[in-house]
Amino acid sequence: MKLSDKITIVIPSKNEENYINHLLNSLRQQKIGDTRIIIADCSTDNTRDVIRNNRSFLNVEIIDGGPVAMARNNAAKLVITPYILFIDADVILFDNYMIRDAVFELEYENLHLIGAKIKCYENDLRAEFGFFVFNEINQILKHFSPFAVGAFMLTRKDKFDEYGGFQEKFSTSEDYFLSRMYDPQKFKIINHYFGQDARRFKKMGYFGMGWYLIKNFINRNNQKYWDKLDNSKYWS
Repeated sequence: MKLSDKITIVIPSKNEENYINHLLNSLRQQKIGDTRIIIADCSTDNTRDVIRNNRSFLNVEIIDGGPVAMARNNAAKLVITPYILFIDADVILFDNYMIRDAVFELEYENLHLIGAKIKCYENDLRAEFGFFVFNEINQILKHFSPFAVGAFMLTRKDKFDEYGGFQEKFSTSEDYFLSRMYDPQKFKIINHYFGQDARRFKKMGYFGMGWYLIKNFINRNNQKYWDKLDNSKYWS
């Protein structure tokens, strides 16, 4: 089977005109052929123009998006391939064989879910350290609490559907709440990195970002905490 017969790539997007072209260039380097890419977009800037400019190189289609969990879910409903790869619009893929390797490992090891490591692509040492710490902690937690970050999350579609997709009641950490439903024995973090910038660290503060993630993990089973959580600074 061709790669395009195996996976569909889903990208949620909102006002990513300064970032999404970098992702699409990365996808071109992945040599994914005519793999279907569904971008669920709710932008008010020129994001859609940037996407359209890449249609001669990639099999890209745009649907109306919304909040990130809803955008991913609505795009996933259109997927007919056995696997879905969720990628965020501000991601850069460093290794040109990352997607192919992820699909190979999913199939070869009979896995249900695959994640990857995060690296900062800006020259920001504090953000680099923050991502390093996150990667190390995630390597420990994966044995009992799987977490494939939604920025690069490869899943079998039948399992995604079985678990009900992303929980739309959560405005953040929806990727964690879905990931933890998977069997830890069927989850793997591959030895590849995807890149993100430091903008959320800069918005929330480096200590503030770390404390935010720690509080979310501590309160992962506390519904009252999530009902009251204000994520406006995280997403703004």
